[in-house]
Amino acid sequence: MKFFSVFLLALMITACSSQEESPEAAAKEFISAMYKGDIDKVTGLLYFPEEKGASDMISVEGMVKSKMKMAIDQAVDYGKGHGGVDKIECTLVNYTNEEKTEAKVQATTYFKDGTKDEGRGATTLVKVNGKWLIAFKI
Repeated sequence: MKFFSVFLLALMITACSSQEESPEAAAKEFISAMYKGDIDKVTGLLYFPEEKGASDMISVEGMVKSKMKMAIDQAVDYGKGHGGVDKIECTLVNYTNEEKTEAKVQATTYFKDGTKDEGRGATTLVKVNGKWLIAFKI
């Protein structure tokens, strides 16, 4: 669990229904996909800054996907150990620029056994081509 928390925190430092509607929706979708074990959905919700060349980004995305698999497996086990996810609530949303294309979202996950996970920090999201994505810093 410790590895999962640290890895998820690293993703969240730089996650409702549809990623196009709001940063809260994207945050909930990301967290839900983590606990469901949906690696394709999780990596599809990550935004990789275009600071490197296209070939570099392909290798970085592949590396991240393989590393995320371990964290997602731990999230699935953790969720099952607590009876599954009951609900995910966003408790704080703070837009960090005037254009409202960047935001920090704090989310809490409630499990069916009554426990909750308040996360380890706010998730940073960016709006790219009309879609909210989790900012991933390399």
